[in-house]
Amino acid sequence: MAVRLRPRNPTEALDLGFALVREHAGSVYGTWLAAYLPIAFLTYALLWDHPVIAWCVLWWLKPLFDRILLALLSRSLFGEPTGPRAILGSPRQWLMGTRILSALTWGRFDFARSFHLPVHQLERSRGKAGRQRVRLLDRDARGSAVWLTFLLLGVELFLVIAVSIGLALLIPVQVPVENLLENIFRSGTSRDGALVGALLGTFATSLVEPVYVASGFTLYLQRRTMLEGWDIELRFRHLAERLAAPVASAAGVVAALLLACVLLPLPSVSHAQAEPPAAAPQKAAAKDPAKEIKAVLAQPEFGKTEMRKQLEYVGPKFDWKSDSKSKPWNFGWIEDLARLLAGIARYATWIVGGLALAVVLYLLARYARLRGFGAGQAERPDFLFGLDVRPESLPDDVAAVAAALAKEGRTREALSLLYRGALVRFLDQGMEFLRGDTEGDCLRKVEHNARDTARQYFRRLVSAWQSLAYGHRAVGAEAVVALAGEWRREFAGDAQAPR
Repeated sequence: MAVRLRPRNPTEALDLGFALVREHAGSVYGTWLAAYLPIAFLTYALLWDHPVIAWCVLWWLKPLFDRILLALLSRSLFGEPTGPRAILGSPRQWLMGTRILSALTWGRFDFARSFHLPVHQLERSRGKAGRQRVRLLDRDARGSAVWLTFLLLGVELFLVIAVSIGLALLIPVQVPVENLLENIFRSGTSRDGALVGALLGTFATSLVEPVYVASGFTLYLQRRTMLEGWDIELRFRHLAERLAAPVASAAGVVAALLLACVLLPLPSVSHAQAEPPAAAPQKAAAKDPAKEIKAVLAQPEFGKTEMRKQLEYVGPKFDWKSDSKSKPWNFGWIEDLARLLAGIARYATWIVGGLALAVVLYLLARYARLRGFGAGQAERPDFLFGLDVRPESLPDDVAAVAAALAKEGRTREALSLLYRGALVRFLDQGMEFLRGDTEGDCLRKVEHNARDTARQYFRRLVSAWQSLAYGHRAVGAEAVVALAGEWRREFAGDAQAPR
Protein backbone atom coordinates (compact mmCIF):
# COMPACT_ATOMS: atom_id res chain seq x y z
CA MET A 1 0.00 0.00 0.00
CA ALA A 2 1.12 3.56 -0.69
CA VAL A 3 -0.05 4.70 2.78
CA ARG A 4 1.18 3.27 6.06
CA LEU A 5 -1.91 2.32 8.03
CA ARG A 6 -1.56 2.93 11.76
CA PRO A 7 -3.77 4.34 14.51
CA ARG A 8 -4.03 8.12 14.06
CA ASN A 9 -6.07 10.84 15.67
CA PRO A 10 -8.70 12.49 13.42
CA THR A 11 -6.53 15.55 12.78
CA GLU A 12 -3.66 13.41 11.50
CA ALA A 13 -6.10 11.42 9.37
CA LEU A 14 -7.43 14.59 7.73
CA ASP A 15 -3.90 15.85 7.14
CA LEU A 16 -3.11 12.53 5.47
CA GLY A 17 -5.80 13.37 2.91
CA PHE A 18 -3.99 16.61 2.03
CA ALA A 19 -0.75 14.66 1.65
CA LEU A 20 -2.48 12.09 -0.56
CA VAL A 21 -3.67 14.82 -2.93
CA ARG A 22 -0.19 16.38 -3.04
CA GLU A 23 1.35 13.00 -3.84
CA HIS A 24 -1.03 12.31 -6.74
CA ALA A 25 -1.85 15.89 -7.72
CA GLY A 26 -1.35 15.32 -11.45
CA SER A 27 -3.69 12.36 -11.79
CA VAL A 28 -6.21 13.73 -9.27
CA TYR A 29 -6.68 17.15 -10.85
CA GLY A 30 -6.27 15.79 -14.37
CA THR A 31 -9.10 13.31 -13.86
CA TRP A 32 -11.23 15.94 -12.12
CA LEU A 33 -10.83 18.42 -14.97
CA ALA A 34 -11.44 15.74 -17.61
CA ALA A 35 -14.76 14.86 -15.96
CA TYR A 36 -15.83 18.24 -14.57
CA LEU A 37 -14.96 20.76 -17.28
CA PRO A 38 -17.11 19.28 -20.10
CA ILE A 39 -20.17 19.18 -17.81
CA ALA A 40 -19.43 22.71 -16.59
CA PHE A 41 -19.09 24.08 -20.13
CA LEU A 42 -22.32 22.38 -21.19
CA THR A 43 -24.19 23.66 -18.12
CA TYR A 44 -23.06 27.27 -18.57
CA ALA A 45 -23.80 27.09 -22.31
CA LEU A 46 -27.36 25.90 -21.70
CA LEU A 47 -27.96 28.38 -18.86
CA TRP A 48 -25.94 31.29 -20.21
CA ASP A 49 -28.54 33.85 -19.16
CA HIS A 50 -28.87 32.32 -15.69
CA PRO A 51 -25.31 31.74 -14.38
CA VAL A 52 -26.43 31.41 -10.76
CA ILE A 53 -28.71 28.51 -11.69
CA ALA A 54 -25.85 26.93 -13.66
CA TRP A 55 -23.61 27.14 -10.61
CA CYS A 56 -26.35 25.61 -8.43
CA VAL A 57 -26.67 22.68 -10.88
CA LEU A 58 -22.92 22.03 -10.75
CA TRP A 59 -22.96 22.32 -6.97
CA TRP A 60 -25.80 19.79 -6.82
CA LEU A 61 -23.87 17.32 -9.01
CA LYS A 62 -20.83 17.28 -6.71
CA PRO A 63 -21.57 13.75 -5.35
CA LEU A 64 -21.32 12.38 -8.91
CA PHE A 65 -17.81 13.78 -9.40
CA ASP A 66 -16.83 12.78 -5.85
CA ARG A 67 -17.30 9.13 -6.82
CA ILE A 68 -14.81 9.52 -9.65
CA LEU A 69 -12.24 11.01 -7.25
CA LEU A 70 -12.76 8.24 -4.68
CA ALA A 71 -12.29 5.55 -7.33
CA LEU A 72 -8.99 7.17 -8.28
CA LEU A 73 -7.77 7.60 -4.69
CA SER A 74 -8.67 4.03 -3.69
CA ARG A 75 -6.74 2.70 -6.68
CA SER A 76 -3.73 4.88 -5.92
CA LEU A 77 -3.38 3.26 -2.49
CA PHE A 78 -2.62 -0.10 -4.11
CA GLY A 79 -0.50 1.15 -7.00
CA GLU A 80 -3.11 0.55 -9.70
CA PRO A 81 -3.46 2.77 -12.82
CA THR A 82 -5.02 6.10 -11.86
CA GLY A 83 -5.09 8.18 -15.04
CA PRO A 84 -8.24 9.76 -16.50
CA ARG A 85 -8.50 7.01 -19.11
CA ALA A 86 -8.36 4.22 -16.50
CA ILE A 87 -10.96 5.82 -14.21
CA LEU A 88 -13.41 7.31 -16.68
CA GLY A 89 -13.23 4.19 -18.85
CA SER A 90 -14.83 2.03 -16.15
CA PRO A 91 -17.96 3.92 -14.98
CA ARG A 92 -19.57 0.81 -13.50
CA GLN A 93 -16.94 0.82 -10.76
CA TRP A 94 -17.87 4.26 -9.43
CA LEU A 95 -21.46 4.64 -10.61
CA MET A 96 -23.45 1.41 -10.37
CA GLY A 97 -24.59 0.34 -6.91
CA THR A 98 -23.18 3.41 -5.13
CA ARG A 99 -26.51 5.02 -4.12
CA ILE A 100 -26.03 7.90 -6.54
CA LEU A 101 -29.76 8.72 -6.65
CA SER A 102 -30.03 9.08 -2.88
CA ALA A 103 -26.79 11.09 -2.84
CA LEU A 104 -28.35 13.57 -5.29
CA THR A 105 -31.64 13.88 -3.38
CA TRP A 106 -32.06 13.58 0.39
CA GLY A 107 -28.40 12.64 0.92
CA ARG A 108 -27.20 15.86 -0.70
CA PHE A 109 -27.33 17.68 2.63
CA ASP A 110 -25.26 15.09 4.51
CA PHE A 111 -22.64 17.14 6.35
CA ALA A 112 -20.34 14.09 6.59
CA ARG A 113 -20.73 13.22 2.90
CA SER A 114 -17.07 12.53 2.08
CA PHE A 115 -16.72 10.30 5.17
CA HIS A 116 -19.79 8.20 4.33
CA LEU A 117 -18.98 7.92 0.62
CA PRO A 118 -16.52 4.96 0.95
CA VAL A 119 -19.20 2.96 2.79
CA HIS A 120 -21.61 3.28 -0.15
CA GLN A 121 -19.07 3.06 -2.97
CA LEU A 122 -16.30 0.74 -1.78
CA GLU A 123 -18.24 -1.50 0.62
CA ARG A 124 -21.48 -1.28 -1.41
CA SER A 125 -23.47 -1.34 1.86
CA ARG A 126 -27.15 -0.58 1.35
CA GLY A 127 -30.40 -0.63 3.27
CA LYS A 128 -30.40 -1.51 6.94
CA ALA A 129 -26.88 -2.93 6.77
CA GLY A 130 -25.59 0.32 5.29
CA ARG A 131 -27.28 2.44 7.95
CA GLN A 132 -25.86 0.27 10.74
CA ARG A 133 -22.42 0.46 9.15
CA VAL A 134 -22.60 4.25 8.94
CA ARG A 135 -23.70 4.52 12.59
CA LEU A 136 -20.78 2.34 13.64
CA LEU A 137 -18.24 4.42 11.75
CA ASP A 138 -19.79 7.71 12.93
CA ARG A 139 -18.82 7.02 16.54
CA ASP A 140 -15.86 9.24 17.46
CA ALA A 141 -15.46 10.40 13.83
CA ARG A 142 -18.60 12.21 12.64
CA GLY A 143 -17.66 15.44 14.39
CA SER A 144 -14.36 15.64 12.50
CA ALA A 145 -16.12 14.87 9.20
CA VAL A 146 -18.68 17.64 9.76
CA TRP A 147 -15.99 20.14 10.72
CA LEU A 148 -14.10 19.19 7.55
CA THR A 149 -17.17 20.07 5.48
CA PHE A 150 -17.62 23.50 7.06
CA LEU A 151 -13.89 24.24 7.03
CA LEU A 152 -13.48 23.60 3.31
CA LEU A 153 -16.74 25.42 2.58
CA GLY A 154 -15.16 28.43 4.26
CA VAL A 155 -12.03 27.93 2.16
CA GLU A 156 -14.15 28.00 -1.02
CA LEU A 157 -15.87 31.23 0.05
CA PHE A 158 -12.52 32.76 0.98
CA LEU A 159 -11.08 31.90 -2.44
CA VAL A 160 -14.05 33.46 -4.23
CA ILE A 161 -13.91 36.68 -2.19
CA ALA A 162 -10.10 36.92 -2.34
CA VAL A 163 -9.95 36.47 -6.11
CA SER A 164 -12.85 38.93 -6.56
CA ILE A 165 -11.03 41.60 -4.56
CA GLY A 166 -7.79 40.85 -6.40
CA LEU A 167 -9.46 41.27 -9.79
CA ALA A 168 -11.16 44.47 -8.63
CA LEU A 169 -7.82 45.92 -7.55
CA LEU A 170 -6.27 45.06 -10.92
CA ILE A 171 -8.92 46.99 -12.88
CA PRO A 172 -7.23 50.21 -14.19
CA VAL A 173 -9.92 52.49 -12.75
CA GLN A 174 -9.32 54.30 -9.49
CA VAL A 175 -12.01 53.13 -7.09
CA PRO A 176 -11.97 54.34 -3.47
CA VAL A 177 -11.16 51.55 -1.07
CA GLU A 178 -14.26 52.27 1.00
CA ASN A 179 -16.45 51.70 -2.09
CA LEU A 180 -14.71 48.51 -3.22
CA LEU A 181 -16.98 46.15 -1.27
CA GLU A 182 -20.03 48.07 -2.47
CA ASN A 183 -19.00 47.67 -6.11
CA ILE A 184 -18.37 43.95 -5.71
CA PHE A 185 -21.83 43.28 -4.28
CA ARG A 186 -23.45 45.65 -6.76
CA SER A 187 -21.84 43.79 -9.68
CA GLY A 188 -23.27 40.52 -8.32
CA THR A 189 -26.79 41.73 -9.14
CA SER A 190 -26.01 42.15 -12.85
CA ARG A 191 -25.72 39.28 -15.30
CA ASP A 192 -22.01 39.84 -15.99
CA GLY A 193 -21.20 40.12 -12.31
CA ALA A 194 -23.21 36.98 -11.54
CA LEU A 195 -21.39 35.13 -14.33
CA VAL A 196 -17.99 36.12 -12.96
CA GLY A 197 -19.03 35.08 -9.45
CA ALA A 198 -20.34 31.72 -10.68
CA LEU A 199 -17.13 31.04 -12.63
CA LEU A 200 -15.06 31.90 -9.57
CA GLY A 201 -17.19 29.51 -7.51
CA THR A 202 -16.58 26.77 -10.07
CA PHE A 203 -12.84 27.49 -9.93
CA ALA A 204 -12.82 27.29 -6.11
CA THR A 205 -14.75 24.00 -6.22
CA SER A 206 -12.18 22.52 -8.61
CA LEU A 207 -9.39 23.37 -6.17
CA VAL A 208 -11.06 22.28 -2.93
CA GLU A 209 -13.26 19.29 -3.81
CA PRO A 210 -10.40 16.76 -4.39
CA VAL A 211 -9.00 17.64 -0.96
CA TYR A 212 -12.45 17.22 0.59
CA VAL A 213 -12.92 13.73 -0.86
CA ALA A 214 -9.36 12.63 -0.01
CA SER A 215 -9.60 13.81 3.61
CA GLY A 216 -12.94 12.07 4.09
CA PHE A 217 -11.44 8.88 2.62
CA THR A 218 -8.40 8.93 4.93
CA LEU A 219 -10.66 9.61 7.92
CA TYR A 220 -12.65 6.52 6.87
CA LEU A 221 -9.40 4.49 6.68
CA GLN A 222 -8.40 5.72 10.14
CA ARG A 223 -11.77 4.72 11.58
CA ARG A 224 -11.59 1.24 10.06
CA THR A 225 -8.03 0.89 11.33
CA MET A 226 -9.23 1.62 14.86
CA LEU A 227 -12.20 -0.76 14.56
CA GLU A 228 -10.66 -3.69 12.73
CA GLY A 229 -6.92 -3.40 13.28
CA TRP A 230 -5.84 -3.16 9.67
CA ASP A 231 -2.38 -2.05 10.77
CA ILE A 232 -2.01 -5.19 12.91
CA GLU A 233 -2.95 -7.40 9.97
CA LEU A 234 -0.47 -5.65 7.67
CA ARG A 235 2.28 -5.90 10.28
CA PHE A 236 1.66 -9.64 10.56
CA ARG A 237 2.07 -9.92 6.81
CA HIS A 238 5.32 -7.95 6.84
CA LEU A 239 6.55 -10.04 9.77
CA ALA A 240 5.82 -13.24 7.88
CA GLU A 241 7.74 -11.91 4.87
CA ARG A 242 10.73 -10.99 7.03
CA LEU A 243 10.73 -14.39 8.70
CA ALA A 244 10.72 -16.06 5.29
CA ALA A 245 13.72 -14.03 4.12
CA PRO A 246 17.21 -15.57 4.52
CA VAL A 247 18.95 -14.64 7.75
CA ALA A 248 22.40 -13.08 7.60
CA SER A 249 25.22 -15.46 8.49
CA ALA A 250 26.95 -15.20 11.85
CA ALA A 251 30.31 -14.77 10.15
CA GLY A 252 29.07 -11.65 8.39
CA VAL A 253 27.83 -10.19 11.65
CA VAL A 254 31.16 -10.85 13.39
CA ALA A 255 33.07 -9.32 10.48
CA ALA A 256 30.93 -6.20 10.63
CA LEU A 257 31.54 -5.86 14.39
CA LEU A 258 35.33 -6.23 13.94
CA LEU A 259 35.35 -3.62 11.19
CA ALA A 260 33.41 -1.21 13.41
CA CYS A 261 35.92 -1.72 16.25
CA VAL A 262 38.88 -1.04 13.91
CA LEU A 263 37.35 2.15 12.58
CA LEU A 264 36.42 3.40 16.04
CA PRO A 265 38.52 6.54 16.77
CA LEU A 266 40.86 6.41 19.78
CA PRO A 267 40.36 8.97 22.56
CA SER A 268 42.83 11.87 22.69
CA VAL A 269 44.27 13.56 25.78
CA SER A 270 43.06 17.09 26.50
CA HIS A 271 44.87 19.29 29.05
CA ALA A 272 42.98 21.79 31.14
CA GLN A 273 43.65 25.40 30.20
CA ALA A 274 42.70 28.59 31.89
CA GLU A 275 40.04 30.60 30.15
CA PRO A 276 40.96 34.16 29.20
CA PRO A 277 39.35 36.73 31.43
CA ALA A 278 36.12 38.10 30.04
CA ALA A 279 36.16 41.66 28.94
CA ALA A 280 34.51 44.00 31.32
CA PRO A 281 31.13 45.15 30.06
CA GLN A 282 31.12 48.63 28.73
CA LYS A 283 28.54 50.98 29.98
CA ALA A 284 26.34 52.37 27.29
CA ALA A 285 26.38 56.08 27.25
CA ALA A 286 23.12 57.36 28.53
CA LYS A 287 21.29 59.49 26.01
CA ASP A 288 18.31 61.75 26.32
CA PRO A 289 15.41 60.45 24.13
CA ALA A 290 13.94 63.94 23.74
CA LYS A 291 17.20 65.26 22.24
CA GLU A 292 17.38 62.32 19.82
CA ILE A 293 13.82 62.98 18.61
CA LYS A 294 14.58 66.67 18.06
CA ALA A 295 17.73 65.77 16.14
CA VAL A 296 15.82 63.40 13.88
CA LEU A 297 13.06 65.94 13.19
CA ALA A 298 15.69 68.55 12.33
CA GLN A 299 16.73 66.50 9.26
CA PRO A 300 15.77 67.87 5.81
CA GLU A 301 13.30 65.03 5.20
CA PHE A 302 11.05 66.33 7.98
CA GLY A 303 9.33 69.62 8.63
CA LYS A 304 8.55 70.62 5.03
CA THR A 305 5.39 70.71 2.92
CA GLU A 306 5.38 69.59 -0.72
CA MET A 307 2.55 69.98 -3.25
CA ARG A 308 2.23 67.83 -6.37
CA LYS A 309 -0.28 68.09 -9.19
CA GLN A 310 -1.44 65.21 -11.36
CA LEU A 311 -3.81 65.22 -14.33
CA GLU A 312 -6.62 62.68 -14.29
CA TYR A 313 -9.19 62.02 -17.01
CA VAL A 314 -12.70 62.45 -15.58
CA GLY A 315 -14.83 62.08 -18.73
CA PRO A 316 -16.62 64.58 -20.99
CA LYS A 317 -19.62 65.15 -18.71
CA PHE A 318 -18.15 65.88 -15.31
CA ASP A 319 -19.90 68.30 -12.96
CA TRP A 320 -17.20 70.13 -11.00
CA LYS A 321 -19.73 71.83 -8.71
CA SER A 322 -21.46 68.64 -7.61
CA ASP A 323 -18.13 66.87 -7.15
CA SER A 324 -16.80 69.59 -4.88
CA LYS A 325 -19.63 69.04 -2.43
CA SER A 326 -19.19 66.43 0.26
CA LYS A 327 -21.26 63.33 -0.40
CA PRO A 328 -22.80 61.17 2.30
CA TRP A 329 -21.91 57.49 2.59
CA ASN A 330 -23.81 55.38 0.08
CA PHE A 331 -25.22 52.22 1.61
CA GLY A 332 -26.99 51.12 -1.54
CA TRP A 333 -24.80 48.02 -1.68
CA ILE A 334 -26.76 46.67 1.29
CA GLU A 335 -29.93 46.84 -0.80
CA ASP A 336 -28.14 45.11 -3.67
CA LEU A 337 -26.85 42.42 -1.34
CA ALA A 338 -30.36 41.87 0.03
CA ARG A 339 -31.72 41.58 -3.51
CA LEU A 340 -29.03 39.01 -4.37
CA LEU A 341 -29.75 36.97 -1.25
CA ALA A 342 -33.48 37.11 -2.01
CA GLY A 343 -32.84 35.63 -5.45
CA ILE A 344 -30.75 32.84 -3.96
CA ALA A 345 -33.45 32.18 -1.36
CA ARG A 346 -36.07 31.93 -4.11
CA TYR A 347 -34.09 29.24 -5.93
CA ALA A 348 -33.37 27.48 -2.63
CA THR A 349 -37.10 27.40 -1.87
CA TRP A 350 -37.80 25.52 -5.08
CA ILE A 351 -34.93 23.13 -4.41
CA VAL A 352 -36.00 22.41 -0.83
CA GLY A 353 -39.62 21.97 -1.95
CA GLY A 354 -38.59 19.45 -4.59
CA LEU A 355 -36.40 17.67 -2.06
CA ALA A 356 -39.26 17.48 0.45
CA LEU A 357 -41.56 16.06 -2.23
CA ALA A 358 -38.95 13.42 -3.13
CA VAL A 359 -38.59 12.43 0.54
CA VAL A 360 -42.37 12.11 0.95
CA LEU A 361 -42.64 9.92 -2.16
CA TYR A 362 -39.77 7.77 -0.92
CA LEU A 363 -41.36 7.30 2.50
CA LEU A 364 -44.71 6.42 0.93
CA ALA A 365 -43.09 3.86 -1.36
CA ARG A 366 -41.14 2.40 1.53
CA TYR A 367 -44.26 2.19 3.70
CA ALA A 368 -46.18 0.44 0.92
CA ARG A 369 -43.32 -2.00 0.39
CA LEU A 370 -43.11 -2.79 4.07
CA ARG A 371 -46.86 -3.25 4.32
CA GLY A 372 -46.83 -5.60 1.38
CA PHE A 373 -43.87 -7.77 2.31
CA GLY A 374 -43.82 -7.51 6.09
CA ALA A 375 -41.36 -5.84 8.44
CA GLY A 376 -38.92 -6.86 11.09
CA GLN A 377 -37.05 -9.44 8.99
CA ALA A 378 -33.47 -8.68 8.00
CA GLU A 379 -32.52 -9.43 4.42
CA ARG A 380 -30.27 -12.47 4.19
CA PRO A 381 -26.89 -11.54 2.67
CA ASP A 382 -25.44 -13.40 -0.31
CA PHE A 383 -21.85 -12.40 0.46
CA LEU A 384 -19.97 -11.69 3.69
CA PHE A 385 -16.55 -9.95 3.49
CA GLY A 386 -16.02 -11.47 0.04
CA LEU A 387 -17.20 -15.02 0.86
CA ASP A 388 -20.16 -16.54 -0.99
CA VAL A 389 -22.71 -17.62 1.65
CA ARG A 390 -25.56 -18.61 -0.64
CA PRO A 391 -26.83 -22.12 0.22
CA GLU A 392 -26.67 -23.23 -3.42
CA SER A 393 -22.94 -22.45 -3.53
CA LEU A 394 -22.17 -25.35 -1.12
CA PRO A 395 -21.81 -29.03 -2.05
CA ASP A 396 -24.19 -31.58 -0.56
CA ASP A 397 -21.55 -32.95 1.81
CA VAL A 398 -19.38 -30.04 2.92
CA ALA A 399 -17.25 -32.05 5.34
CA ALA A 400 -16.42 -34.82 2.83
CA VAL A 401 -15.46 -32.38 0.07
CA ALA A 402 -13.33 -30.31 2.46
CA ALA A 403 -11.50 -33.42 3.72
CA ALA A 404 -10.83 -34.52 0.14
CA LEU A 405 -9.44 -31.10 -0.76
CA ALA A 406 -7.18 -31.14 2.31
CA LYS A 407 -5.76 -34.56 1.38
CA GLU A 408 -4.98 -33.23 -2.09
CA GLY A 409 -2.97 -30.40 -0.50
CA ARG A 410 -5.55 -27.69 -1.27
CA THR A 411 -5.89 -26.61 2.36
CA ARG A 412 -6.89 -23.01 1.55
CA GLU A 413 -9.89 -24.12 -0.51
CA ALA A 414 -10.82 -26.65 2.18
CA LEU A 415 -10.76 -24.06 4.98
CA SER A 416 -12.70 -21.58 2.83
CA LEU A 417 -15.38 -24.22 2.21
CA LEU A 418 -15.66 -25.06 5.92
CA TYR A 419 -15.78 -21.36 6.79
CA ARG A 420 -18.55 -20.62 4.28
CA GLY A 421 -20.44 -23.73 5.31
CA ALA A 422 -20.39 -22.70 8.97
CA LEU A 423 -21.67 -19.21 8.10
CA VAL A 424 -24.48 -20.69 5.99
CA ARG A 425 -25.52 -23.04 8.81
CA PHE A 426 -25.60 -20.16 11.30
CA LEU A 427 -27.78 -18.19 8.88
CA ASP A 428 -30.07 -21.22 8.53
CA GLN A 429 -30.40 -21.27 12.32
CA GLY A 430 -31.72 -17.68 12.28
CA MET A 431 -28.55 -15.79 13.21
CA GLU A 432 -28.63 -12.29 11.67
CA PHE A 433 -25.47 -11.48 9.74
CA LEU A 434 -25.56 -8.17 7.85
CA ARG A 435 -23.91 -7.37 4.55
CA GLY A 436 -21.55 -4.89 6.12
CA ASP A 437 -20.39 -7.21 8.93
CA THR A 438 -16.69 -7.98 9.20
CA GLU A 439 -15.11 -11.21 10.39
CA GLY A 440 -14.89 -9.75 13.87
CA ASP A 441 -18.58 -8.82 13.83
CA CYS A 442 -19.61 -12.34 12.80
CA LEU A 443 -17.35 -13.91 15.42
CA ARG A 444 -18.88 -11.73 18.16
CA LYS A 445 -22.41 -12.65 17.10
CA VAL A 446 -21.53 -16.34 17.16
CA GLU A 447 -19.95 -15.92 20.60
CA HIS A 448 -23.19 -14.42 21.96
CA ASN A 449 -25.80 -16.57 20.19
CA ALA A 450 -24.40 -20.01 19.34
CA ARG A 451 -24.21 -23.05 21.60
CA ASP A 452 -20.96 -23.77 23.44
CA THR A 453 -19.58 -26.49 21.17
CA ALA A 454 -20.39 -24.55 17.99
CA ARG A 455 -18.88 -21.41 19.47
CA GLN A 456 -15.60 -23.16 20.34
CA TYR A 457 -15.41 -24.86 16.96
CA PHE A 458 -16.06 -21.64 15.03
CA ARG A 459 -13.36 -19.87 17.03
CA ARG A 460 -10.79 -22.53 16.05
CA LEU A 461 -11.94 -22.46 12.43
CA VAL A 462 -11.61 -18.66 12.18
CA SER A 463 -8.17 -18.80 13.81
CA ALA A 464 -6.96 -21.40 11.29
CA TRP A 465 -8.39 -19.41 8.38
CA GLN A 466 -6.78 -16.14 9.48
CA SER A 467 -3.42 -17.82 10.07
CA LEU A 468 -3.46 -19.15 6.51
CA ALA A 469 -5.09 -16.23 4.68
CA TYR A 470 -3.50 -13.27 6.49
CA GLY A 471 -0.47 -14.63 8.31
CA HIS A 472 0.59 -16.89 5.42
CA ARG A 473 1.34 -19.67 7.88
CA ALA A 474 0.71 -23.16 6.54
CA VAL A 475 -1.97 -25.30 8.17
CA GLY A 476 -1.39 -29.04 8.03
CA ALA A 477 -3.71 -31.31 6.08
CA GLU A 478 -4.34 -33.41 9.20
CA ALA A 479 -5.59 -30.36 11.10
CA VAL A 480 -7.94 -29.46 8.25
CA VAL A 481 -9.27 -33.03 8.07
CA ALA A 482 -9.89 -32.90 11.83
CA LEU A 483 -11.78 -29.61 11.41
CA ALA A 484 -13.87 -31.23 8.67
CA GLY A 485 -14.78 -34.07 11.02
CA GLU A 486 -15.80 -31.61 13.72
CA TRP A 487 -17.83 -29.66 11.15
CA ARG A 488 -19.84 -32.82 10.39
CA ARG A 489 -20.57 -33.39 14.10
CA GLU A 490 -21.63 -29.75 14.63
CA PHE A 491 -23.64 -28.96 11.51
CA ALA A 492 -24.52 -32.14 9.59
CA GLY A 493 -27.74 -32.62 11.58
CA ASP A 494 -28.95 -29.01 11.18
CA ALA A 495 -31.88 -28.28 8.91
CA GLN A 496 -30.72 -26.86 5.61
CA ALA A 497 -32.37 -24.03 3.84
CA PRO A 498 -34.19 -24.88 0.60
CA ARG A 499 -32.05 -24.62 -2.49
